[in-house]
Amino acid sequence: MNSKFKKQSVIFVFSVCMVLICLSLAEDSVKTPAENTQYTAYTQHCSMAYFLSRLDTISDQLIVQSVERSLPREEYGSKDLFLCIITEEGVSSPHQLDRTKPTFYIVGAKHGNEQSAKEASLMFIRDVTVGELKSLLKQVNFLVLPAANPFGNYFDTRRNEQNLDLNRDQVKLESPESEAIHKVFREWMPEATMDVHEKGDDYYQVSIGCVSNPNIHRSILRFSRNVLLSEVEEKLKGQDITFHEYLITQRMGIDSSAGVDYSEEDRGQRVYMKRYSTTDLNDGRNSPGIYETLSFIQEGASRHDLQTLKERTIYQYYGIRFMAESIGNHGKEIISLVSDLRQSLIQQAKEYSEDDVVHLRMKYVRDANQPSIRIKQFKRAEQRIVGLLRKDKKAGDPLTYEDVRPYEYPSDKKIEELQVTNWFPNVSPTTSVVRPLGYFIPAQHQDVIQTLIKHRIRIDFFKQDCILKTQVYKVMDIVPAEYDYLAPEKITVIKEEIKTVVKKGDFFISCAQPAAHLIPCLLEPESEYGLIRYWTYGLVPEKGDVFPFYRIIQEQDMPLAAYMPWKR
Repeated sequence: MNSKFKKQSVIFVFSVCMVLICLSLAEDSVKTPAENTQYTAYTQHCSMAYFLSRLDTISDQLIVQSVERSLPREEYGSKDLFLCIITEEGVSSPHQLDRTKPTFYIVGAKHGNEQSAKEASLMFIRDVTVGELKSLLKQVNFLVLPAANPFGNYFDTRRNEQNLDLNRDQVKLESPESEAIHKVFREWMPEATMDVHEKGDDYYQVSIGCVSNPNIHRSILRFSRNVLLSEVEEKLKGQDITFHEYLITQRMGIDSSAGVDYSEEDRGQRVYMKRYSTTDLNDGRNSPGIYETLSFIQEGASRHDLQTLKERTIYQYYGIRFMAESIGNHGKEIISLVSDLRQSLIQQAKEYSEDDVVHLRMKYVRDANQPSIRIKQFKRAEQRIVGLLRKDKKAGDPLTYEDVRPYEYPSDKKIEELQVTNWFPNVSPTTSVVRPLGYFIPAQHQDVIQTLIKHRIRIDFFKQDCILKTQVYKVMDIVPAEYDYLAPEKITVIKEEIKTVVKKGDFFISCAQPAAHLIPCLLEPESEYGLIRYWTYGLVPEKGDVFPFYRIIQEQDMPLAAYMPWKR
């Protein structure tokens, strides 16, 4: 080898090494907007766009898409909702996805003032894209929508630009943000989801809740709680992060999850119960869970101030990270469980059977084997706590700095153990109905049809007039709800089988599709979580009326065509 060629080779190798080193340093130096400000400011939309743009530039595994825009307001313009698709192969569409791996869909900060959900999501995107978690892409595909409420984020407020609580808009899908969240879910059909929130200043820094609606197969809850949550809890303990499965404190007789603006008199009740999180389909956990999905809500403890932003972001980050790692460790089991349940559900819905029931109303009940639960909680301290003694001291003994352990919790709060006797951990169905083959809906209910379309539910229309054998509900008694968002306080119906004239342009919704559980829950008159509870649809009947949605329980020829198939 001549000296000139040898010199050029050395220069080439040196140049390559320098490029690799620079790339490595560039990746290592990618900080989230909050990290760049030392957590002295919340990340805003423009900073997030720069951050994601930089990651997109240096990573082949990240694809960023705008899946929707928020509505413009005079005080704050329309903003993109960014979806981060993170895969080993760098795919950009669902049909390219490697389905031998589970897909984990994370939604952050539906409530705009729950800022650490967004900051932790951005941190996770960075680490799984160019950081220490990149190897996870060999086991899991990720979809992350880090900031679901740009307006609320900017003004540090819970609701969006329409004054809607996005976590009470998972059935009507009135907001572009909620529709986008569901669009992503239905297009990609991930096996696992996590809706990331913040709660109050709780002793448990991270709480994660599982699905709870009894229509979701029991094996989903068992696997979520006994396998994934168990592993996450152990890992969080290793980081000295306090954890408990998510619990709700609720006033007896008040459904605090419904999104109802109760009167002062109703809210004034003072008898409380503890339970696991809601069975409502109107939240970010049961709404994807109803499709037989391993769905979770994560709630991070928060005082909602900038001073604690860094620590609460870290709590949230580790909750997301450890759940992702646990999903990766059980990838084959998750794929098998979810895939089998989804296929079985559709097959089951193809045939009418008296054994195939959907639960419409339910209640929280006690467990005779666990009549109470013991938890830790904060209680206001009469005097500020400055530290804890490492060992007992007698009065008059000298006290050194080494004798005192710093107090890691708020100085105005002490920890107490509480035995909760009003403990309702189980859910018991109270009203159930046999699933029909489908529903005939008259054409005048376009508002209902448009909501079903937003859910990506398959809809057909009748190409010509015909006569069908149907099952209808006659309303024998009804006590309407006092509040919008609540089902009728009482409704009694009887079924009648009749021949019905169907007009060209009327609609048919088959239950034999992925939304087989959801469809009856939305369309049945006795449903606690159906469209009947929203006054905007005008579905609350009077005594003696026939409910306007007709059940089809027999196979029969129907002249159908697909309605708006491009929206599925």
